[in-house]
Amino acid sequence: MKTMEEKKYNHIELNNEVTKRREDGFFSLEKDQEALVAYLEEVKDKTIFFDTEIERLRYLVDNDFYFNVFDIYSEADLIEITDYAKSISFNFASYMSASKFFKDYALKTNDKSQYLEDYNQHVAIVALYLANGNKAQAKQFISAMVEQRYQPATPTFLNAGRARRGELVSCFLLEVDDSLNSINFIDSTAKQLSKIGGGVAINLSKLRARGEAIKGIKGVAKGVLPIAKSLEGGFSYADQLGQRPGAGAVYLNIFHYDVEEFLDTKKVNADEDLRLSTISTGLIVPSKFFDLAKEGKDFYMFAPHTVKEEYGVTLDDIDLEKYYDDMVANPNVEKKKKNAREMLNLIAQTQLQSGYPYLMFKDNANRVHPNS
Repeated sequence: MKTMEEKKYNHIELNNEVTKRREDGFFSLEKDQEALVAYLEEVKDKTIFFDTEIERLRYLVDNDFYFNVFDIYSEADLIEITDYAKSISFNFASYMSASKFFKDYALKTNDKSQYLEDYNQHVAIVALYLANGNKAQAKQFISAMVEQRYQPATPTFLNAGRARRGELVSCFLLEVDDSLNSINFIDSTAKQLSKIGGGVAINLSKLRARGEAIKGIKGVAKGVLPIAKSLEGGFSYADQLGQRPGAGAVYLNIFHYDVEEFLDTKKVNADEDLRLSTISTGLIVPSKFFDLAKEGKDFYMFAPHTVKEEYGVTLDDIDLEKYYDDMVANPNVEKKKKNAREMLNLIAQTQLQSGYPYLMFKDNANRVHPNS
């Protein structure tokens, strides 16, 4: 018999054969199921098994893998709940679904060489944690998840029940003010939030544009891109114990002076020094922009620091319906123009190439906000 190290698994090769066409011209979809069988064979060979579920739970609690379920459930309740989880049939529908679960969600040994739970066992520990000692509720959670009627968000499904874990929440929103202190604070905060498993979106619209003045010296501001690049590196570094990669998004107001340069970061032919390859990008689009596009007019992109100097309000916070025309006419506000419809075309082209930017319709969101 071959040892685990010597044994060869061919699930990757089988999965690659799915796209090969058969004699009838159709894809070899049956290879997906063959790949699934081969993959689950590998998982089985690399799984640590225990004689009983109680023995498994005690091992995982004692070795700091699971939270202490014995503090809030009796042994009899745990046997009943885990037996119930095991009794509900579950089969992965595809090679992709199985590999996704065991790669990103299943608990592994500290060296990540062996698995410590299967799908039903993972669901059980999530349910035990969320039910917080309520046996009936734990069983309800288990049936809902195994039967695919309910799927918790990734941070909850990944972290619930683990002793060494991130948080159970998905998303955090941050905003950078136009100062080095704020930039450094947000950079550090984003890493900390990424470490605990959250996706982080950061509004860069208050940062002064490339070439704006600092302490009265013109042409020295570096703009938003260096900050975006720094954040991208931070998210790549601060993942969740290697289990879940860091995920971040940077947003910029469409009226910001650097917006075209910001869009260029997602073009397929962008210079690697400027390209944002892993962080997501989005535009904050006030209704004023669409009003200008409907009328076929030019729209102006403003240097945020000059707006703040003139009006005492940041570009991102100023009422564009009230002040837009005044800012256009104000010679002290640095600006450049572009046809609004051409900008929409540029956005569409960039989205076609990369899927970005996301679009956030600011005025619509504020209009329906319950606290507005």
